[in-house]
Amino acid sequence: MKPIKEVCASFQLEPKRYRILKNVTIVESDDKQLVFKKQYQDKKDLYRYLEMRGFHYFPPLLGERAGYEIYPYIEETPLPREQKALDLMYVISLLHNKTTFYRTVDLNQLKKFYEEQSQTIDYLFQYYQDLQTMIEGQVYMSPSEYLWIRNSSLFYQQLNKAKELLENWYQLASKQKKERYALVHHHLSLDHFIEKENGYLISWDQAKMDLPIYDFYSFYEENTYDFDYTSLFEVYNAKYPLLKEEKLRLFLLLLIPHKIQLQKEEIKSCRSVYQELKRMEKVDDLISKQYKENAKE
Repeated sequence: MKPIKEVCASFQLEPKRYRILKNVTIVESDDKQLVFKKQYQDKKDLYRYLEMRGFHYFPPLLGERAGYEIYPYIEETPLPREQKALDLMYVISLLHNKTTFYRTVDLNQLKKFYEEQSQTIDYLFQYYQDLQTMIEGQVYMSPSEYLWIRNSSLFYQQLNKAKELLENWYQLASKQKKERYALVHHHLSLDHFIEKENGYLISWDQAKMDLPIYDFYSFYEENTYDFDYTSLFEVYNAKYPLLKEEKLRLFLLLLIPHKIQLQKEEIKSCRSVYQELKRMEKVDDLISKQYKENAKE
């Protein structure tokens, strides 16, 4: 890979200043700024496909040189994080809407997913039952142990709900002949969305054709405690309404609690339990709201 200074010459750019921002280098001259990002794969076909599908929410690729992708530097319009997250959900719903197509249902893949999630739920049931037995056998409970025991029924409720949704999903999905696929970004974060005019999605290295629910799911897993996900889901679902089997699949994945491992450091252990309780509360609010809306309909 050539030094960036050599690559700049092909753009008639005389560097005056370099700024390194995470995995990109911003090169400034007297009259313009360019972004140099290490190239992991050729993006031209991907961007051409997005343009053909009428999706234009990505920065213009100026060129590919010596292992770099070169883009113009785009100064972001500062907005509150909550507004930016809503705008991101809107853009992702457009991405899925523009790139949706149908594939024949692969019953083997459905069964594999069903068995994997069923095993995960059963494992967590046993894990938390063993944890409960261990804690109840203590003479004195630590603060984190007491916090978990006091709320242990919530973990079992989430697992039972996930098991019920998994069964409902499998019965419904296995009867379908087609299922929806779309181009899924697979690396959603606020850092990968630039607010400017209509907005720009960046960092497409992990993008691939997949089930569209995984963009919302991955964003939730990475930013669980930061946003009102009921509002985010409403924005997304308004533009790209999920089918019943898609909602069931998304909700059962969200319902499965994480495995909490109590540590020697009580502050970390209490934080882990508390954060998982907040996560479950957010999931419950989101799903309860959706079931109430469905009941009204």
